[in-house]
Amino acid sequence: MTFAPNRAMMSNQQQFEYRGASLAYRFTPGAGPLLVFLPGYMSDMTGGKATALADWAAAHGRACLRLDYSGCGASGGEFLDGSIGRWTDDALALIGHVWPAGKVVLVGSSMGGWIALLAGGALGDRLAGLIGIAAAPDFTVWGLTVGEAERRQIERQGYLTRPSDYGAPYRYSRALIEDAPTRLLLDGQIAITAPVRLLHGQRDDAVPWRLSLDIAARIAGDDVQVRIIKDGDHRLSRVADIAALIAMVEEMM
Repeated sequence: MTFAPNRAMMSNQQQFEYRGASLAYRFTPGAGPLLVFLPGYMSDMTGGKATALADWAAAHGRACLRLDYSGCGASGGEFLDGSIGRWTDDALALIGHVWPAGKVVLVGSSMGGWIALLAGGALGDRLAGLIGIAAAPDFTVWGLTVGEAERRQIERQGYLTRPSDYGAPYRYSRALIEDAPTRLLLDGQIAITAPVRLLHGQRDDAVPWRLSLDIAARIAGDDVQVRIIKDGDHRLSRVADIAALIAMVEEMM
């Protein structure tokens, strides 16, 4: 039976207190499974892909959850206290808050793909499907080599900085770097048996598109597909890219 959440809950921004931080989220009641969007690094729930999925869900009477991790977007807490583990816990706590039973479809963008894979494993049989958009599990291993000067920077100020093509410089904290080795997924099988769809742009200059093939090979289930968009970049936020994403969501829902 599909769980029907309390329809008195509004789709405007709300707050949920968790582990000392006020987590911001937007929940649209509707039919299940619950569609959850998980943002990328230093991103939030107001991005184009997140809002497009929320609009689709509202138009089709589907339950949808968008969220900001602690220290990100409209949520309280310190960004530098965040980590893959903490942000995964944030997502699971909000899912439990708005949708305590019933199936869930996770959509994770970039780092959100790492969190989706971890959260999907934690949800177990409740996971109805997972979609990764340029999913970036283990990016601290293959994309964040830390030199001696940066190690001294971390010791001195608690974080290092790297330039970003997407806005403000990225900050990588001691908490993130120390937690990440306990969250790695690409050194073994990923214990997810629900359907998985991976969308990746071949012109992605931030996350290698072949990483989606590696993820697919490690998923325990057989219902796994990878779609490569040859002229797609990391964002995959063009009209045609979002149409491809929504088509994947429609299939899963």
